[in-house]
Amino acid sequence: MTVENASQAEDGVTLYEGADLITLDRERPIIRNGSIAVRESHIIAVGPTAELARVHGAAASRVNWSGHIVMPGLVDGHSHLFQSLGRTLGDGLSLLPWLEKFMLPLAASVRSEDALAIVRLAALSSLLNGTTSIVDNHYAPVDAETVVALAKEMSGIGVRGVVARGIFGPMVEGGRRMNCDPRLFRHSTAEEISITLDCISAIPAGQLVEIWPMPENIVYVDPELIIGCAEIAEKHDIGWQAHCSESKFEVEIFEQIHGVRPAIWMEKAGVLSERASFAHGIWFDDAEVEALGGTGAHVVHNPVCNQYLASGIIRLGPLLDAGANVALGSDGVAVGGVSIFEAMKSGLLLQRIRELNPLATSAELMLDLATRRGGRLMRRDLGRLTTGSLADFVALDLSSPIHQPTTRLATAVVMAGSPTVKDVVVNGEMVVKSGKSTRVDQDKVVADGLQATRELIKRADLTSLLTDWVLPSFRS
Repeated sequence: MTVENASQAEDGVTLYEGADLITLDRERPIIRNGSIAVRESHIIAVGPTAELARVHGAAASRVNWSGHIVMPGLVDGHSHLFQSLGRTLGDGLSLLPWLEKFMLPLAASVRSEDALAIVRLAALSSLLNGTTSIVDNHYAPVDAETVVALAKEMSGIGVRGVVARGIFGPMVEGGRRMNCDPRLFRHSTAEEISITLDCISAIPAGQLVEIWPMPENIVYVDPELIIGCAEIAEKHDIGWQAHCSESKFEVEIFEQIHGVRPAIWMEKAGVLSERASFAHGIWFDDAEVEALGGTGAHVVHNPVCNQYLASGIIRLGPLLDAGANVALGSDGVAVGGVSIFEAMKSGLLLQRIRELNPLATSAELMLDLATRRGGRLMRRDLGRLTTGSLADFVALDLSSPIHQPTTRLATAVVMAGSPTVKDVVVNGEMVVKSGKSTRVDQDKVVADGLQATRELIKRADLTSLLTDWVLPSFRS
C-alpha cells in the first residue's frame, strides 16, 4: 500500500482508493474497485474509484488499497478486556464453576495497575483483529479512578468504545445461590450509583470512549440498583448493559426468587428500552423474546464463548423477527479470543446446526450483526460505509492462496475466520498500518501485560490451573 501527496491538495481530505468495498449499505452493498473519501472523523463520499477520483482526486492524502477488501470496522458488543489476565486458564469448566473457581476469584485479586496493563494489550489485540469499537465490561477493580483511566487507555490505543462499569452492589440472594465471591460485593446501592455518576462526569457522553453503567447480572444484582442504572442511562443519554439468561441455572434461580422470568420482570419494572443491552440472552422464552423485541432492546450474541462454556445457542431468528437488535460479541480472551471474525463464522454455523437448516442464517446477516447492528447498540453512526457515517473501517488482505478465490465477498470474509487485517482506520485516523499499531510500542505493551499476568496468577492463588496437559476422560 502506498500513500501519495497530491498537488493542489484538497485540504483535510484523505482518499482511500481501489479496494473492493463491503459497504453494509442496503442500496449498494458491494462496490468493486471503490473508494472512500474522509474528512476529519467522517466519511464524506463512497463510490466507484473513477467517480471519486474526478471529485476528490486532489485529496491531501491518497491511500492505494488496490487488491484489498475494505469493510466497516467490527463492533465487539460485549467483552471483558481485563479477563485476558486469565488467558488459557479455566478451560473445561462450565459457566458456574468457571465463575466460582476461576474468574470471580481472579477478578477479586486484580489491582488497578494489572487492569491498565492488560487492557492496553487486549484493546491492541482487538484492533489488530479489525475490531474498531468495543463495549468492555470491566469489573475488576471498579473505583472511579481506575474506570476513567481505562477509558483513557482505550482511547490512547485508538479504539472506539465503552467502558461498561461493572456494578455488583450489596450481596443479594441470587449472588449467594450462585456462590459469587463476596469480595466483589463491596459497595452499597447508593455508593455504586455515586461512583458511576462520578465516572460519567469525568468522561461525558460523546467521547471516543464513553462510560456506561453495567449491573453485572440480572440474577445477582439488587433490583433497585438495576432500575437505578437504567435511570442513569436515560438521564445521561447513554446505554447500559447486563448479563442475562446465559445459563438455564441462572434463569431457574431468578424465577425461584422473583416468581417471574428475567426479561418479564424487567418489562414490568420499565427498564427495557433501546438503551438496554443484554449479553448472551440464550435462554429467553417466547414471551421474553416478544418483550425484548417490542421495546427495541439489544441482545449481544457471543457464539465462541457460548461454545467454550457449553452454555447453549441463542434464538437468533425469533429475536430478530420480534424486533430486537442483535449484535455480536467476543466475551473476551479468557473464553476464546477477541476476534469478531471468528464470532461471525461461529455464529453462522451454529444457527444452521440449531435449526438443521443451511438457510437459517447467512454471511451477509453475520456481517450486519458485526457492524451495522453493533453500531446501533453503541448508539453511534457506525458499521456502514456511507456518506456521513463515522470513518471506522478496515482493509483486509485475502490474496493468500488459502483464501482464493474470493468470488462472493461476504462469504469469503466470514468463512475466512481470521483474514489478514492490514490497515485499520478509527475516527478518520489510521491506527494500524501494515499490521502494526501507529500509536504504541507493541513489544512493550505485550511485555507489560505478561508481567501483570504472572504476578496476578500468584496473588490470586490460581497456580492449580497451570496444568500443561489434560487428557480427556474417555476410555482408550
